[in-house]
Amino acid sequence: MKVLSALSKLQKSPNTFIPVHMHMQLRPRKHHQLTIWNLPEEVLLLILKGLHVRDILNMRTVHPYFRDIIDGNSPVWAMASFQDNWPMCNNLHHFEQAANFGNIEALIKLAIAYLYNEGLPEDDRHVTSNGEKAADMFCKIESLTPGTEPFSWLFIRPPWSLNGACCKETVFTHMKKYLEKHPDNGDVQVCVAKTVSLLEEEATGDQTQHYLQQAAQHQSGVGAYLHWQHQWQDRVCDRACRLESLRQLRQVAKLGNMEANLTLCKFYAKEIYCGVTANQAAVTVRDFVHSVSSINVQSCFKTSHELTPSMRYILVDWLVEVAGMKDFSSQTLHVAVSVVDRYLKVHKTTRSKLQLLGVAAMVLCSRFLGKDIITIREAAWLTDNTYKYEDVVRMMGEITATLRGKIRVANSFDFVELFSLLASLDRKSSFLAEYICELCLLQAEMGQYKPTEIAAASVLLARILTRLDDPWPKRMVQFTGFTIEDISRCAFHVHEKCFLEGSVVDHRDVTLQAVKLRYSDKKFMEVSEMEIMSYEELCTMLGVTDHIQQGLDVCVKFKNDDELILSPSRKKRRCERKFPCFEGRENTATPSIEKCAEMDESMLSGYDGDKEDEEKDDSDDSFLEYDDSSESLKSDELCDGAMGSDSDLPSEGQLSALGLGSPNIRSSSGVSSPGSSGGEAKLSPLLPRSSLGISGHASHVFGGVCIQNNRVSESEGSSSHFSPQASLRGFVQGNVSSYMTLRKTTKRKSRQFLLENSPVQKQ
Repeated sequence: MKVLSALSKLQKSPNTFIPVHMHMQLRPRKHHQLTIWNLPEEVLLLILKGLHVRDILNMRTVHPYFRDIIDGNSPVWAMASFQDNWPMCNNLHHFEQAANFGNIEALIKLAIAYLYNEGLPEDDRHVTSNGEKAADMFCKIESLTPGTEPFSWLFIRPPWSLNGACCKETVFTHMKKYLEKHPDNGDVQVCVAKTVSLLEEEATGDQTQHYLQQAAQHQSGVGAYLHWQHQWQDRVCDRACRLESLRQLRQVAKLGNMEANLTLCKFYAKEIYCGVTANQAAVTVRDFVHSVSSINVQSCFKTSHELTPSMRYILVDWLVEVAGMKDFSSQTLHVAVSVVDRYLKVHKTTRSKLQLLGVAAMVLCSRFLGKDIITIREAAWLTDNTYKYEDVVRMMGEITATLRGKIRVANSFDFVELFSLLASLDRKSSFLAEYICELCLLQAEMGQYKPTEIAAASVLLARILTRLDDPWPKRMVQFTGFTIEDISRCAFHVHEKCFLEGSVVDHRDVTLQAVKLRYSDKKFMEVSEMEIMSYEELCTMLGVTDHIQQGLDVCVKFKNDDELILSPSRKKRRCERKFPCFEGRENTATPSIEKCAEMDESMLSGYDGDKEDEEKDDSDDSFLEYDDSSESLKSDELCDGAMGSDSDLPSEGQLSALGLGSPNIRSSSGVSSPGSSGGEAKLSPLLPRSSLGISGHASHVFGGVCIQNNRVSESEGSSSHFSPQASLRGFVQGNVSSYMTLRKTTKRKSRQFLLENSPVQKQ
């Protein structure tokens, strides 16, 4: 009430609206004005928490009242942001003050600065003293982040310098002394154990086991899992030992460790239950699968004025090349891209620092997951010396501080491995699923899906492309909780973006196909060279019979299904983009776009071709709309929705000149459809590349109506022009089954309306 009373007395400007309860009587305006200093101290603290340290210092100098509040309340410094700031001579005391109050971001940056002697005063570069300070801060960081997997060890891990004193070795020695006084810090025990395991010395195995055992006793989830690995993983077990091993693993998984839960689910996927029923195992796997959330990295490009999805595509493609050059695992690559995406989601990044972000993320993840690493100097060299050693060090600290040390999270590659075991895929099918999953890394808009959905769609497409009888067995439904209808939208989207679209071309006119080249190697059984089925074949394999267009919505009609699943939307827009014509697509994975007959600028862009991302906001909503005033759709309205106006429609001769009027018409995706001739309905040459209503890149044009497995008359089949009446004739055939929404809908026709207007009912 005091706050509302104060707000009611506040002098309001004409452009400012401050909500005040209607029952409160406003006093007449006076000459004096209520200021922010009159707000209660609790409200001021809420305002100050989370501000950047620069803003806090500015407010501190404004008034003695602010200075007293800021200096007398530790939460203000504990939650202050130090984004894009590094410890230097002029701000070192502010970092130290925040670190004393437990500010994790300040602690991480200070520890790395002392470890690498980066940004510190010249007279303070003493190896021993800096090493002890860094060790104290690393130990404090691990105690303040109990729910995060220990990460301090990746900064001090061997190899160490052989020339004189090494600051990393000093930190390691001081951390061992710290454990003598504080043996209850399990995360520091894990850091020391991981460092000891990497030392090339004899009898380090017993020391590692000792530290891990101490960590497990103090309820460290990571320590308990690593201790279980050392004890059981490489051991040949009989049935009794395996039962005891799995019983211990269940106890470790209850501590919340992600790796332990994933390993337990893999045992269940192999039908190794050891004391639990199959239904109980399925519940455990389902709970783990549905505990993961999406990153939604695509949203950060909507607010960024510099970055575009094409820039991220180029960066990820380059990271794939780096991973191939260093022979890193796919897991390292996926974790690095996850780090980049999570950083971009919460931290505004300029174009000039995007490559620096990628290479620093690869340095961190290679140290975190493997024995072979990228050194900091090598990382600077990989960028063609665009960035210096100091730049890489600071970006490593910025990433770690922004993510609060949470380097490893569950990603789609983890679940591809799990789902491949559940589906009993052979080696080639598993590589194909991993290849599809890695192609999804390139597409920023795949961030809208959960990693589990991408993994499930990858396994589903791998089973379909290898012509397995049952694309999605009942066991997959039981253990994942996903039905084929649940993942069909994601599967169609993956098929569209990863196979039917062309690869991005950078500013050097180089087609970016690092993932395809990586999986064309013999060790991956050359799965990227497999022939990819067309969109029509995929619809047939998934049991999709029709597509029904409703406003901005495309519904997929499945066989033998009774549920109606629709997602309403109140937006109603019409896109006036003109559709590019495509030719020469090879029917292979990630086809090249070098032979395209006509493209818009964004299809050939590197960093500069996505300007229409900012200029055209309605590029994704290019679907035609119903005219609710009449039951039938007029031809000129459809043509206007697809091409802008009647005058814009090309003549039959012009279509023939473009190669679009021939009887063997290519599908809208650019891939020849085996069943597109004869009595089958041909796709209109005026339709854009995609038959699905899935939002995509700015260069991804969608629209039109796709009718699958519909017969047309001879006159309609021979015409190369767009016939809306013939297309709409295939909207409803026979009994209306359930519909799955692939895009948001504006209005939808009722089943009764569809039945009354179907050709079958009229006959």
